[in-house]
Amino acid sequence: MSCTPEACVNGGRKTLSDTGSFFEQMSAWADTQYSVKKVLKHLKFRQANDDISPNESVNKKFMEFHRDITEECGAEDKQHSWAVIEKQEEIVMYGPYYPNYNSGEHSEDIIIKQTQELLESESVSEEWKVYVFTMNSPCLARNTNACMLNLVYKALEWWSVYGVKTHIGYLKCWGFKGTKENLFKDITYSQVDCVDQSEDHKSYVKAAEKTEINPLCEIVFTAVKHLLRSASFALINIVQGQDWKGCFKNLHGIFESLAEEEKEICTREANTVIEAAQVLLSETSESVEEYLERGRAFALDYAFSSQLSDAIQDRMRLTFQHCWKEMVQGKYAELIREKLTEDFNQCTVRLFIRDIAKFTKEYLEIGRIEFSEEASQVVR
Repeated sequence: MSCTPEACVNGGRKTLSDTGSFFEQMSAWADTQYSVKKVLKHLKFRQANDDISPNESVNKKFMEFHRDITEECGAEDKQHSWAVIEKQEEIVMYGPYYPNYNSGEHSEDIIIKQTQELLESESVSEEWKVYVFTMNSPCLARNTNACMLNLVYKALEWWSVYGVKTHIGYLKCWGFKGTKENLFKDITYSQVDCVDQSEDHKSYVKAAEKTEINPLCEIVFTAVKHLLRSASFALINIVQGQDWKGCFKNLHGIFESLAEEEKEICTREANTVIEAAQVLLSETSESVEEYLERGRAFALDYAFSSQLSDAIQDRMRLTFQHCWKEMVQGKYAELIREKLTEDFNQCTVRLFIRDIAKFTKEYLEIGRIEFSEEASQVVR
């Protein structure tokens, strides 16, 4: 039998101190708009920056359970959840479970239901412990109640009714919406470049207005500025396969009006150029300007087939440089957006854990699991 969090606190085996502040804190996190602003403020000042991990003995337990699950079910790098009820005399493992996005069911929903049924079906000892593992940290925003909030309330219920303590471990910080977070989706290279050229937000806004760039708010400006301190990147890590050829599709566009035979020659040459240009994808980290210079040098030095006229060669050199510039700047902006999202998600999870830890430390521990190097290779 399940109960409301308030009823569990008032009528269970265990009682929670400062219940008003706890429910107030949980309600605040249920207000996504308010919580996002709160996280952004912390992100600006780089607060809540360190990973929060469970204590060593709990981390070791998760590693052991993970090894057993992996041996039985195989390694998995996509979102899934499993759980363990640790009794004095036996270990009950269940999962892994996977989300059903068509129905809106998350893997944590199944874990909660299964755990509830198992606890209800037996005479529970206060020595029992519940371990919940989820690849991504439980979400803090969805169309219905968020998984993280559901788990915290359930952990309170299981402690209040059964005296059971819960441990929640995850590998990656999902934040509110994970990779679907759209706070930074409109950040362009022009905005990033303008941030890089500006001393502070005030001068940035003035510069943005002159160039008709939609200015970023001060918090996002500060976050971008922080990322630009380590502005180099390895292009080879973010440009692969068909994505590479697609970056140079305009190179083929300059042959459209040519006669068929000449068009075929030019098309073959363009494909050869695109293939040869992969040498520009350095594995070492470089700045945008360094990549642009390499692209310019490649285009100017490339020896085209003598079958191509000088005019076509010149157009191909210019078009290649234009495509290369668009690709480098676009991928750099994409990298900045992804890094901002990653930092935001990490800050979100860490801040949430810190906010509720003072109320839940008796019955709940949440943290990022630190696997050994060998185990880390399995889950990547």
